[in-house]
Amino acid sequence: MEQDRIALDPIRQSLADAGFYAYGMLDEQNRWSIAVDDEVGRANVRIGDDGYEVELWASSPGLYADEENEWRRKSRARLARLMLPNIARGFLDAHQHVAWDEVDEGVAVSETYQLPFNRTGDVGEFVRIHLPELETVLAKIESQLG
Repeated sequence: MEQDRIALDPIRQSLADAGFYAYGMLDEQNRWSIAVDDEVGRANVRIGDDGYEVELWASSPGLYADEENEWRRKSRARLARLMLPNIARGFLDAHQHVAWDEVDEGVAVSETYQLPFNRTGDVGEFVRIHLPELETVLAKIESQLG
C-alpha cells in the first residue's frame, strides 16, 4: 500500500493542476486511491493491472423528489431499479455501469478506464474532459425512465 501511495502522488498533482481538490484515501476494497469530489461528479484513480484505473462517477439525486405521494414515489423508484439493467444493455458500453443510488434516491452512472503509466501527467485533464460527459449518459438513461 505504501508503494501505491508513493506511485499515486504524481496523479494527485496532475489532478490538482487540472483544478481539482485531490486527496488520498483507502477505497472500499482497502486499496490506496486518489479521489476527487467535484460538483459534476467524483473520480477515483488507483493502480490497476497494467496502468492507472480511473473510475468516474456521477449521480442524479432525487429523481422523483417532486412526486408528493410517498407511495407513488417509492413505486417509481422500485420500477426504475427494475428497468436499469435493461436500459444498461441497450445504452451502455462495457466500461459503463448504472445503478440506483439509495442514498441520493436517483440514478448513478460510472465509467472505468485504464490509462497506461506513461500518461501520468494527462490524468487530470482526462478526468476534466470525461467527467462532464457522464451528465449526457445520465440524461439519456433518465429519459428512458420517464
